[in-house]
Amino acid sequence: MTKNLTDNLMKLTTLGASREVGRSAFLLEIENKKIILDYGVQIRHPMKWPLHVNPKEIDAIILSHAHLDHSGGVPSFYLSNNIKTYCTKPTAQICDLLIDDFINLSNDVLKQYIPYQHQELEKMKENIVDIGMNSEFNIGDIKVNFVNAGHMPGSVSVSIEGEGKRVVYTGDINSSDQNLVKGADTKYGEVDLLITESTYGVNDHPDREDVEEEFVSFAKDVTERGGTLLVPAFAVGRSQEIACVLKSHNYSLPVTMDGMALKTNRILLENLEFLRDSKLFKRMINGLTEAKNWKQRKELMNTPGVIIVPAGMMVGGLSSYYKGSIAMNEKNAISLVSYQAEGTPGRTLLEKKMIKVDGKLKKIKGKFEHFNFSSHSGSKQLFEMIDGIKGNPTIVAVHGEEEQATSFVQKVQKDYGYDAIAPELGDKIII
Repeated sequence: MTKNLTDNLMKLTTLGASREVGRSAFLLEIENKKIILDYGVQIRHPMKWPLHVNPKEIDAIILSHAHLDHSGGVPSFYLSNNIKTYCTKPTAQICDLLIDDFINLSNDVLKQYIPYQHQELEKMKENIVDIGMNSEFNIGDIKVNFVNAGHMPGSVSVSIEGEGKRVVYTGDINSSDQNLVKGADTKYGEVDLLITESTYGVNDHPDREDVEEEFVSFAKDVTERGGTLLVPAFAVGRSQEIACVLKSHNYSLPVTMDGMALKTNRILLENLEFLRDSKLFKRMINGLTEAKNWKQRKELMNTPGVIIVPAGMMVGGLSSYYKGSIAMNEKNAISLVSYQAEGTPGRTLLEKKMIKVDGKLKKIKGKFEHFNFSSHSGSKQLFEMIDGIKGNPTIVAVHGEEEQATSFVQKVQKDYGYDAIAPELGDKIII
């Protein structure tokens, strides 16, 4: 799939996130440079990795944020090259945390091969260039700028200028304010190529304040009757957001956080300038119970309150420890608060209200609710972003399951007349 517009060509190759959510990875060739935009992994059985590129041919890597579906493949470039990786400070610190855990999890729990180990992660850390929010820098003759993407602390959308053209890669984006981070800055101006996520290309989210109130009401209903509410949540961003929601709505019973989320808290305390409301975050931290040992965890499962624990899709993490005891007691409850990818235990719980206990799928006895705390823009917000674009851009819809991405593209073509593409894996788009 190609498109020829001018004599000064730039080329985008989709290495992942093509009609799927996860393994975001793109190769941009511009001004005689080859730049990787994210290089993530889709964590499932079996894992899905981006298409291979020769590390020795790559000039730079740009990371939009730290989530593994955008960052998890990056250390593989350091098997045979020393490439600079450009990202914000919290992205660098959280990448170290997540990828280190991913290596250990893959080796010890998932028993799946990954193409690098801790020494490649160390080389990656040595080659990271810390870029501030709203900061401009150069890669050769290419001008690059980071702007807030509103997805998680430190997440950015990337503007790249070269060959007389401008590319904007949104990364994962959310233009609505959250308790943890401000909404994205989507005033991109003149754009020739927009690479945009389409997770919710044709679906809108419910009103955020309504979702928060419904969640807190559910938490109170369960816990004030003596139950425990388990909230499996991503260790980075979503765990802290949920705890801040409870704090901002004056939830009074104990809120416990466990696992890697506690390490994330310490990183964010070092990066308060990337948060929307640092005072709320510090109040949340000060009121938090930290689970520190197995005896305490066992007691917590019989204590009225909320337990927030990784992993958000219930793949590994301490949610695997808590879920059986809590879900099989009718006074307790589980709330899912994030997107659940196909093939994950969270998706099974969402669709069938079943979890694995002692290796067997069983119907849960406790209550279950799903709350849409998405950190991705909904369809309305994505089209508001496109409304603000100037010029005659080519729009490439990625990071969306096939129905979302293709329907989004069709609407762009119909309503705006822009050339819009939902690429397949390995497609090359020439501008």
